[in-house]
Amino acid sequence: MRDADALSLQGRAAFVMGGTTGIGRATAELLRARGAQVGVFGAGGSSPEDEIASQPGLQVFRGDGSVSAQVQEAIAQTVQAAGGLDMLVCAAAVHPYGTAVSTSEASWDRALAVNLKSMYLTAHHGVPHLLRRGGGAIVNVASNQGSACNPDVAAYAASKGAALAFTRSLAVDFGPQGVRANTVSPGPVDTPMLRAAAGQFGAGRGRDAVGIDAVGLDAVYADWSQRLPLRRIACAEEIAELIVFLVSPQASFCTGADFVADGGLLAQLGF
Repeated sequence: MRDADALSLQGRAAFVMGGTTGIGRATAELLRARGAQVGVFGAGGSSPEDEIASQPGLQVFRGDGSVSAQVQEAIAQTVQAAGGLDMLVCAAAVHPYGTAVSTSEASWDRALAVNLKSMYLTAHHGVPHLLRRGGGAIVNVASNQGSACNPDVAAYAASKGAALAFTRSLAVDFGPQGVRANTVSPGPVDTPMLRAAAGQFGAGRGRDAVGIDAVGLDAVYADWSQRLPLRRIACAEEIAELIVFLVSPQASFCTGADFVADGGLLAQLGF
């Protein structure tokens, strides 16, 4: 049995970019459950049930993670409320589909702005606060598509591959000052993003299909699960557990690494 005190983050403060939905939301909720004060930044979800709400010890800021002034202000308010900052998590993402030819310039720019620039801005405005506390920890959510990818994901794969390199640079640059930085690379996780993909592409659906009911979603997930050694789709809370471990003192010697949580997808040969 794990020592409950060892898992406590009481007295620590975190900022979660992209924390209103999906993996970011699950991470913010787990950080708060472990005792941390948490600032959450995000654009909001596609439906009310997908969204996180402000509560004691958890502040929610709405905005655009690619706008420097908005990120800076949200981090400043998090620091003001908590008295400092110890942990940064960046999970903001959009997932456009297309090749280098079919992806529009606007779609490319938006993917890099949300998926990568928000990561840079979180570190740019957040790391100085970590340094004031004598160090801290960063986890950036990448993807297994940053290492290997499906067809038609040029912008998304590029942004996630860049996230791996950017996070290594954080580990190297700020490690001597006590800051650890790692990435988590999930595979398929039941989030609004994956549900949208299921509605668009699942079970032979065309690119222009929209929406999917619960029965259809279960069928698509069952089909996709057969491609993973674990034979199932992950839930967001499983990935959150890994992220929270990596920002906790329990992972005190982990930095500059990518932690893959993809149900074994990258471990197997496709043919």
